Amino acid sequence: MRILRANDKSAVAEAVAVLQNGGVVALPTETVYGLVALWTCADAREKIYELKRRPKEKRLQMLADSLESAYACGLQESAALRKLASSFWPGALTVVAPAAAGESIGLRIPNHPFVLALLKALNAPLAATSANLAGETPGLTLQEATARLNGEPELGIDGGFATVTGGTASTVLSIMGEEPVVLRPGSIDIEDIRAALRQ
Repeated sequence: MRILRANDKSAVAEAVAVLQNGGVVALPTETVYGLVALWTCADAREKIYELKRRPKEKRLQMLADSLESAYACGLQESAALRKLASSFWPGALTVVAPAAAGESIGLRIPNHPFVLALLKALNAPLAATSANLAGETPGLTLQEATARLNGEPELGIDGGFATVTGGTASTVLSIMGEEPVVLRPGSIDIEDIRAALRQ
């Protein structure tokens, strides 16, 4: 695995090249280190599952830099999404929302400068998950995040220690039904979410 510092001037361009060639990148987010691939690249998504030994029924989340980018990849527009985006994005909230063909997508607009720069340079969403073997604790440094994977990603971006949320994962919220449901507690409270949806 090649390693670059997040503040290296060539890091974004190098990550773009790896992703566009079907590779996987380990990188920092504002929560924990993650593994990412182009949303539309099936082979790279498969490699993420292999690296994590992740059960196939557990979906990858989408990282995007805007709702419009996510809509272009099948997420359905909704007033609830717009309200949540206005209140919490970019930030540590993943929203599971309806998508095309009766599917769902878990979307997050991350609040990390490197990831946002990468998304803007790609002009396309990423498939993402935490960088750790399935069932293990996510890594807060690049070394922790990649040491026990089942293989190596093509590129690692070292952004130091994940500190913005103190290693707390994103809150995962479903808006698939009539009422919002927290699927995984995180750094954003359900009462704050309900207040945003009532606006």
